[in-house]
Amino acid sequence: MVYRGTEELAENKLILLFLLSEIKSPLTKNQITQIVMENSLMNYFSMQHFLSQLVDKGLVKHYQDMGKHLYLIQDQGLDVLKLFSARIPAKLKEDLLEYFSEKGLLFKKEPNAQSSYVMEDQDTYTVCLRLAKKRSTVLDARIKASSEEDARKICQNWNANAETLYEDIVKILMEGPKD
Repeated sequence: MVYRGTEELAENKLILLFLLSEIKSPLTKNQITQIVMENSLMNYFSMQHFLSQLVDKGLVKHYQDMGKHLYLIQDQGLDVLKLFSARIPAKLKEDLLEYFSEKGLLFKKEPNAQSSYVMEDQDTYTVCLRLAKKRSTVLDARIKASSEEDARKICQNWNANAETLYEDIVKILMEGPKD
């Protein structure tokens, strides 16, 4: 009986590594919880405990960004998953991949653009822009906007055109201003 319990513990940790590896971008704790609960993978408290253990072992990175707790699988976690992925039932993997596909979680477009804004005072908003490629941040910028409408437009344009805008910014910085 103890062996089955240990096997279940290992399988649950591998399931968390599997879902983090397949989605290919950082997930919030709420997103992980939603996936786990909607697929009846394990109970909430077990998920929290296993996720914490994966972070402690360096298999998953936990960080805070723009007020969100994010989790990202690390290379060491990918290595462990490759070694032991056979312990995850094939049917469960298929079901999860189908779930991810239905929810639009698979094959997220690289690069991963994020944006948000915060009101600083009545006439000033700080807009936070981020661009990540291959699980690494390539641009992290904060700019001021004079209205909520401007802040919203900046976020919309960034989300729709982040890669092109990033390339333009780098080009301007490399070549200098045009006279």
